[in-house]
Amino acid sequence: YRKKFESRGFRAGVLYRNIDWFDHLHFEYDMSVPNVGHLDPQHGGCCTVFPYFIGDLLEIPVTMTQDYTLFHILRNYTLDLWERQIQAILSKHGVMNFIVHPDYVTEQGEQSVYKSLLARIADLRRTSGLWTPLPGELNRWWRQRKQMKLVKNGAGWEIEGDGKVRARIAYAHLENDALAYSF
Repeated sequence: YRKKFESRGFRAGVLYRNIDWFDHLHFEYDMSVPNVGHLDPQHGGCCTVFPYFIGDLLEIPVTMTQDYTLFHILRNYTLDLWERQIQAILSKHGVMNFIVHPDYVTEQGEQSVYKSLLARIADLRRTSGLWTPLPGELNRWWRQRKQMKLVKNGAGWEIEGDGKVRARIAYAHLENDALAYSF
C-alpha cells in the first residue's frame, strides 16, 4: 500500500508499534509513538515533544491526549486538558501532534470541544506565528534541519545549509533558576 498510494508516512492502528520493524517499512516518517502512553492500549512512550530519528525514519511523536481518551475514558468535555498540554509544549517549543477521529466527534459535546480546539490553534497561529504544518511538511523540514551545520563566524555563529533562512540560533541561559532562551 505504501507504493500503491505513494505514501511517505505511517501511523499504526491503535498506536500498536514495534520499533524494531520501522526500518523494514520503508516510510520516511511515522506517528505511532506517544510521548506518554499510560492511557493507551500499548503502554510506554518516547518522553519527548520533539521529532527524532529511528534509523532513517523520522518519528513524529503523538504529544496530545487522543480524543477517545479525553471523551470516553476521562469523560472530559472541556478544552482544559488540551490547553494545559498546549501550554507545556509551547513553553518547550515542541510539536503538538493531535489524533482526532471523525467517528469520535459525532455528538454535540465532542464537536464543541473540537471546534474550540481548532479555534485555539487558529488563534495561536494568528497571534504568535505558530507553524501548523502537515506531517509531510514537518518531515521535510526536520530532514532539512538535520543537514544544517552551525559554524563559527568571527565572534559569533551562523547556520549553513538549505533552509537556513528559516532556522534560528537559540542561546540557553538560566533566568530565575529556569531555563530561558534568547534567539
